[in-house]
Amino acid sequence: MSVLDSKFHRWLEISSNFVLINLLWLLACLPLITIYPATAAMFGVVRDWVRKKEDSLLRTFLSRFKENFKQSFVIGIVWTFFGVTLLLDFHLVSQMSSGTKIVLGSLLFLVTLLYVFTSLYLFPVMVHFETSWPVVLKSSLLLSIAQLSTTVQCLLVVAVMVGISIFVPFTLLITGSLTAYIVYRLCDRAFQRVDSITESG
Repeated sequence: MSVLDSKFHRWLEISSNFVLINLLWLLACLPLITIYPATAAMFGVVRDWVRKKEDSLLRTFLSRFKENFKQSFVIGIVWTFFGVTLLLDFHLVSQMSSGTKIVLGSLLFLVTLLYVFTSLYLFPVMVHFETSWPVVLKSSLLLSIAQLSTTVQCLLVVAVMVGISIFVPFTLLITGSLTAYIVYRLCDRAFQRVDSITESG
């Protein structure tokens, strides 16, 4: 009975941690301009979980928020600008003649796909490696292509979690942190594969 109690207690503790970090993330995102730093902080926390580093959740979140603020804020501005530019490009292409629309639309779709793929790796790369923001963008792009199977898995995870959040709104209390955890774990395996290839080479 004590074993069952301990397992239930551990499950309850883990679940409450996911809910708590999710709430901290949502609160930190409220000013909107802090969405990127808040997301970087959440990924920093789940990275510590994967690395088996136990500490105060609030203290860790605030620490990761502070240490990643500048870089994540700059990347947020750059990445949002790219995203808005892509939307404007789609609007312009839709106004063109059919032949030009097909060619430019296909190229734009490819660029958008790379944009989405790169986005999946931004925060895992940011919190995993200590490097400049241009290198974060470059590494995220290269990893998304080199580790395509992981990229597809991450994309599926995000799509499923977004779908669950839309159809079952109260799950928003946990889907953000759960998504970050699963995506980081998948990316961490990709990082390890790249490290092993680099070392053997």
